[in-house]
Amino acid sequence: MALIKIETDAFNICERIKKIDKNYFVVYNTTKNQYEIHNTMQKSNTFCIVCDKGLNCQVIDKLRKTKIENMQKVISEIEKNNEYLEKEQKRKLMDNATWKAREMFNYAKGKIDNCDFKNSYSTKWV
Repeated sequence: MALIKIETDAFNICERIKKIDKNYFVVYNTTKNQYEIHNTMQKSNTFCIVCDKGLNCQVIDKLRKTKIENMQKVISEIEKNNEYLEKEQKRKLMDNATWKAREMFNYAKGKIDNCDFKNSYSTKWV
C-alpha cells in the first residue's frame, strides 16, 4: 500500500483541514485510489476518514462535525437515528402482522359462509 502525502491542492483543502486540527494530514492511497485524512495524535493507527469523492468541502464539513468537541452531539444524533430505526422496524412488523391477520380473517370468513353448522357439533362417527 502506497500512501502519498498531499501538502497542497487547488482549492486549499489541505490548509483548511490543518486549520480545523493541526494534527490532521492528507494522503492519497494509490491502492484504493482515494484520499484519506489521518491524525498524528492517534498512536497505533492514524487513519480518520476516507474521502470518497475527492478533496472537497464535504470533507471539511465532515471533519468539523466529527471533532472530539462535538462528540456528545454526534452520539445523540446516532441514538436518535437508532430510535427512529427501531420504531420503523416495529411499525413494519406490525403492518406485516396486520396484513397477515386480515388475510387469515378473509380466508376464514369465506370458509364460514360455505359451512353447514347443523352437523358441526354432532359426534357422528363414520
